[in-house]
Amino acid sequence: MNSMTLQIENLGHSTFTVKIGSLEVLTDPFLTECAGGIKRAVPAAKRPEEVTPKVVIVSHAHYDHLDLKTVKRLKGKPVYLTPENCKKVIKREEVIELKNFESVEIEGVRFWKVPAHHNRGRNLLHPDTGVGGFVIEHGGVTVYFAGDTAFSEHLYSSIGEKFKIDVAMLPIGGFFPVFRKFHQTPEEAVKGFKILKARRLVPIHFGSWHLIPLFLRLERALERLMACSLTSGITDRVTVIQPGERVTFDI
Repeated sequence: MNSMTLQIENLGHSTFTVKIGSLEVLTDPFLTECAGGIKRAVPAAKRPEEVTPKVVIVSHAHYDHLDLKTVKRLKGKPVYLTPENCKKVIKREEVIELKNFESVEIEGVRFWKVPAHHNRGRNLLHPDTGVGGFVIEHGGVTVYFAGDTAFSEHLYSSIGEKFKIDVAMLPIGGFFPVFRKFHQTPEEAVKGFKILKARRLVPIHFGSWHLIPLFLRLERALERLMACSLTSGITDRVTVIQPGERVTFDI
């Protein structure tokens, strides 16, 4: 595989660009100053107008993963891939809703919607929006974007048995202290990575935004991830991409 085939850029929180094949994919769009009235602790690495994805994948409709201000300002007319019942929130024609383990192919790249353990709904008006992650396949390379999820051995086993994951993009923050039910810890991310039998781990959902901003510092998510990676013997398989950084993978 050509090393230019896969590039991943961190724009902050769970918003990344994944360049694979001919596509630029944007994950969980949130590139404005605040979500749900809560300001970012770290500014987004780019403005919405600076990103030109052909595909946008949305793991769920929470404000920090589906920011309608960002959607409105994105250039072009990207295709949005979402769990069920999200089109009514996005209000765009170019929305494809997928059920678990359904897939769609766009310009030779296949996208699978997979399960996640997270709370459904966006607000009182939209309590039934779905949740999930996405597996992206192209040219023998497979990327798993987990979105927001709590740890589940069954969840990771079901995905790892179906797909040979090259890069697992797993959340490591947002768990402290009352959000534990819906978010995994860095240590659980490492455990999930091992269950998946993935080749590389890229942490997401850390260091940029939290419902209670103080908890970003108290969680020490990245520090805990690296400590656990060291004791688990997988440090050389973890790629930390800081906000504003881009990494090219040679897989």
